[in-house]
Amino acid sequence: MAAKIIFDTDIGWMNDDCMAAIFALKSPDLEVLGITPVMGNFDLNYSLLCALRLLELTGHEDVPVCRGFDRPLIHERGAYADKVWGKWALHEPVKDFPPGMPRLQADPRHASLFIAETVLAQPGEVTLVAVGPLTNVAMALRLYPEIARHVKEIVIMGGAIGRLPRGKGNITPAAEFNFWVDPEAARIVLHSGSPITLLPLNVCRRSHFSRALYLRIIDPASAYPEVAALYKQYIGPRFDDPELDRREPVLFYGVFDHACLGYVICPEIFTSVRMCVQVSVQPGLDYGVSHGYVKGDYVSGEDALPLESDLGAINVVYDMDFDHLAELYVAAVTGRAAANEL
Repeated sequence: MAAKIIFDTDIGWMNDDCMAAIFALKSPDLEVLGITPVMGNFDLNYSLLCALRLLELTGHEDVPVCRGFDRPLIHERGAYADKVWGKWALHEPVKDFPPGMPRLQADPRHASLFIAETVLAQPGEVTLVAVGPLTNVAMALRLYPEIARHVKEIVIMGGAIGRLPRGKGNITPAAEFNFWVDPEAARIVLHSGSPITLLPLNVCRRSHFSRALYLRIIDPASAYPEVAALYKQYIGPRFDDPELDRREPVLFYGVFDHACLGYVICPEIFTSVRMCVQVSVQPGLDYGVSHGYVKGDYVSGEDALPLESDLGAINVVYDMDFDHLAELYVAAVTGRAAANEL
């Protein structure tokens, strides 16, 4: 039976979030109940258009898209965010949208309300897959705390755990982007008592999007020519970038968000540990940093720290069989085999 998910995302046009959304929509092992865009990499107006147009082009117009938050709970966008990826709360009209403006309209419900209503209507059945800042999810939990008892799981792409391999940050030396954009929201979610699996940068850095993977997706034998066309038009030219390393032709980012979907489909290909994860909301260099530790009664070398005694442990993924994830991904977006047959 397909797993029921809500896909919460700071989607852009044919970025990693968008390609992960295609994976989710086409996988026979996932049933996408809704997409809830949130600001993060992009202004919310742009992300909303991306989600709606993607549904049109892939033939999934029946999936509701609900507008989320256009800014973090507290974090104000500044010069540094502008310089990198943080384009939230710009409120600029979208004039040049590459795939054309969508005709499909957003669902009138707010994302947080949609999340709450959907989870509470199907207790124990709905998994939240959150691959952007956690503002929508945090507010749903604040408004409807009972979600924590009724959600099947919250699977999150976020954070970077310094105590585990490959745990450096990607927006500051120790902070990962999604948690840095809205650390207060991340803290709310991680403290909610919900069943949580966290896929931080540690495991995401085990992924890559290679030319070989791309060529398999655009194979003429694909059952989804509309998907192959999207990858040809928008991903293919990126492999012609003169800055790409010709010795190892991979895109500069991995298929980070795909790992969350892969975990929902096939958790046995991932390696994880139970840890407490605390997100710093202190201004300065520590803002948005996720500290992972094994709880103990006293400081004990690398293992135990007596911090946040009421904070429960969550499932933290730090490694995976990426080749298996790639097979799940290709099978889903080409329709050449059911993912659960691989």
